[in-house]
Amino acid sequence: MQPDTSIPNNVHSDPSAQRFSGKKGSFFRRHRKKLIAALILLGGLVIASQFLSRQGGLIPVNTAEAVQKSFEQNVFANGKLEVKDLAEFKAESKTKVQEVLVKHGDKVSKSQAILVMDTSTLSVEASQKGLECKELKAKIINSESNIRLLQQAYDLAQKDYDNTKILMESGAASLKELEEAEQKVTEAEEKLVVEQEANLPLLKAQLEQAEVLYRKAQEKLQKATILSPYDGTVLNLAVKEGQEVESGTLLTQIGNPADLLIETGINEVDAAQLTIGDRVEITNSGLLSEPLIGSVETIAPTAEVVSTAQGEQTQVKIKISVPATEGESPLKPGFNVNLKFILHQKEQALLVPLEAVVEDDGRELVYVVGQDGIVTEREVQTGLSNELFMEIVSGLEVGEKVILNPDEKIKDGVQVIVNAQSN
Repeated sequence: MQPDTSIPNNVHSDPSAQRFSGKKGSFFRRHRKKLIAALILLGGLVIASQFLSRQGGLIPVNTAEAVQKSFEQNVFANGKLEVKDLAEFKAESKTKVQEVLVKHGDKVSKSQAILVMDTSTLSVEASQKGLECKELKAKIINSESNIRLLQQAYDLAQKDYDNTKILMESGAASLKELEEAEQKVTEAEEKLVVEQEANLPLLKAQLEQAEVLYRKAQEKLQKATILSPYDGTVLNLAVKEGQEVESGTLLTQIGNPADLLIETGINEVDAAQLTIGDRVEITNSGLLSEPLIGSVETIAPTAEVVSTAQGEQTQVKIKISVPATEGESPLKPGFNVNLKFILHQKEQALLVPLEAVVEDDGRELVYVVGQDGIVTEREVQTGLSNELFMEIVSGLEVGEKVILNPDEKIKDGVQVIVNAQSN
């Protein structure tokens, strides 16, 4: 018997069922593309959710690639340009500027007169000190003459005593006469000793002191006329003609503005790495198109504590020679410059950022990330370093990626995910 496949009469006879079926088919036909897009988006979200769930246990890290390039180990500082051989003159005492013979900026030659100070008081002082020396010399001559006379008197008294003693032994002189002769010897000896061992040495000491004061007075008198110590330029003329000045007042400065040096302070750690003759790059973006190459000229033998913007620091004073430039130099005394002390240079060095290297029980380690995200702990041997990079001598290859700032979660064998901003 064949199955009955006829449609029930009630279906065909129900108009509302026919309308519903027609609307449903029409809806799917109209929104088919949107429904397919929604299904694709839903599938993508499911896949992404599954991927993220798998990645949830990975440690995010930043990495850097080990590169090979030229390398410098440097120390950086700032400094101020100064005249190398600066002659500075100050008033020796309270006085007045009698005459000004040059102008600020004038070129002067060696021994040329620059200023003349009032010499009236200095001349009187020098004359008085000279007179005191002469008087003391006269007293010394007189004392030496007295010594000769007193020596003669002593010798005569001693001879008279010896004769009286012989006479007394023969009965020709009395004991009283011998005692009187002895008294004369004692008195003559005392006068001789006083003059010879007290008065004359005192006068000589006084003369020595007076001569020192006389020389100083003469030096002051000579210094009243200020002469240029060498060929140079008047860099500072701080006084005017007729001006009264106190002792210690700056009068003038003379030097060669083309012959410069730089003085700076370097912290004790960096200064310990410097040696005389080390190269120094001198830069000033506003004045120099190219760096000047100077050299370390002097390193102070002791350190000193100075106040800086970062607080008190122990620094060592360093002086740097500045090479001469052709034509008129754009660098002037008082200008500030940047300094780069070049300690070591290498044409090729394997470098990683400083923050990639950690110490553990005396070992230096880096953590290398493989293609599969698995971390490998590597012990490395380091070399030179600067403020940014560390040289790796052995234990690492060019192109390998190392983790930056690894924390306690980073260990050999763990799996990580590299952040998008890493190299």
